[in-house]
Amino acid sequence: MFKTNNPLISLIVPVYNISKYLERCINSIIEQSYKNIEIILVDDGSTDNSGQLCDAYKEKDNRIKVLHTTNNGLSSARNAGLAVLKGDYVGFVDGDDFIDKYMYETLVKAILDHDADIVQTGFYHTDEHGNIVDKVTFKEASYSALDEMLKAFFVEKNIHVGVWTKLYKSELFKNIRFLDGYVFEDFAILPNILNECKKFIIISGAFYNYTSNPDSISGGKANLNLIKSRLETPLYVLKSIEKINKNFIRYAHSYICDSSIRGYCTLKAINKIGNKTKKEYRKKLIAQYEKYFKIYKKDASFKKQGLYGKIRLYIFSITPYVTYLMIEFKNFIKKLKN
Repeated sequence: MFKTNNPLISLIVPVYNISKYLERCINSIIEQSYKNIEIILVDDGSTDNSGQLCDAYKEKDNRIKVLHTTNNGLSSARNAGLAVLKGDYVGFVDGDDFIDKYMYETLVKAILDHDADIVQTGFYHTDEHGNIVDKVTFKEASYSALDEMLKAFFVEKNIHVGVWTKLYKSELFKNIRFLDGYVFEDFAILPNILNECKKFIIISGAFYNYTSNPDSISGGKANLNLIKSRLETPLYVLKSIEKINKNFIRYAHSYICDSSIRGYCTLKAINKIGNKTKKEYRKKLIAQYEKYFKIYKKDASFKKQGLYGKIRLYIFSITPYVTYLMIEFKNFIKKLKN
């Protein structure tokens, strides 16, 4: 445990053409009840006035540091922040989101009280106006073994994929950086982070507000890079787990299968891609699925899956389009319930 009960927290905020959300985000960080923070705003080559807003806030608060970079994407912006941080702990806040006033006071207390490397909390889904749409919380837990953590991440989904729900010891990122050029960068690096983590705790509550920005990929703008990432990111995860411990490779095989299915379904929804390109990537996704499903279905963990999960995987191996219809129907029912 750090000797001080008031450690410095570095908060990395990637910024790209989000001027309509940025002030709300920065204000929510400045107004944190926990004051010993370093705020690193990384302007990733914005073409609106986001960069100027960052500079203006720097003049108002000496805890703010601004980096202006060329536009290289979210991962590159986060990596730029990691390269200059000075804090004992690090957190991530996306520039179109905002946080509860007591978020980091709560997280730093928990991480110190439990002598943990990572602490995670829940979050709210909000619309672009900041109105709460949904609340996502996780079961309180403490994990000390890598197998427990990987299972909680890949299978139980109790460890959340987003880096922004967590506070980390900065030293965990000493040799780890986000994967440049692809989507799902949070998912890609988490196995490597968990491998460095000796204790991971999850606390109750929700302190982060995740905004459904209609101009972002997560807000619904699918593109070809997203499909490419469905092919490449899982293979990066596979290589990572092979290096970490081959005993856990079943998690990577399961993820590859799931990612292939999700990529196929997303491809069906993209209208701006020509039929020839769609056909090419459809074949790639199905081929990747077939290769790894043959391996995964022999694993004991596959047999422990629920009935729906097994049916979905088997049907996709026979007729992918029916699996797509199953998922669409399930999503439709979920929307009706909401």
